[in-house]
Parts: sequence; C-alpha cells; structure tokens
Amino acid sequence: MQTGELDRRIALESPVKTANTYGEQVLTWATYKTVWAKAVWDGGMEKEESDKLTATTKVVFTVRNIDNVVDVEYRVLYDSKYYYIKVIRQIDGREMFLELETELKD
Repeated sequence: MQTGELDRRIALESPVKTANTYGEQVLTWATYKTVWAKAVWDGGMEKEESDKLTATTKVVFTVRNIDNVVDVEYRVLYDSKYYYIKVIRQIDGREMFLELETELKD
C-alpha cells in the first residue's frame, strides 16, 4: 500500500449517547476524525427484509492506522452517505494501515 493511493476524504464518526429534552437517552454521532482513504467497491446484493427490498453496497476503505481507537461501532461518512463498519483488519505489517469493510444499505 502506497500512501499516494489514499485519495478520498472520509469522516469517521463515533456513537454518542445524549439526553433529549425529556431526559431519554438518544444515540447521536460525532465526528472523531477526518482522514484520507482508499475506497474499493466490493459488490453488493439485494434481499427482502420485512416485506421490503433492501440493496446493500459493500465498500472497503483503507486508512492509516488511527490510534487503535476505531471499532465496529463507528461509521464512515463518505460522499454524503453513511457506511457502517462490519470488519476491521490490520494490513501491511507494523499496524500501518487498517481496512474498514463497510456496508451501505439503501
């Protein structure tokens, strides 16, 4: 992996629980970090969920290792769409890069 291949700008968002005006816990998202990434589209599929046809697009984002903080609860914001992280892999030895295997559901 060459750092020059990281040509897409993505935002990593972490889940944050906050209280609404009624004191109920609500899940919101906060930008953890904006980083450069390589994006590789890895196919997709369609299936029926709850009597509704759902399309899923798989994208693998490769980023420099980010403080070993990112986990599967995070999501990726890219091109105004939210990709939910399913798998995280360390690649290229010495923990230099991470592959974030994500899904976008339409």
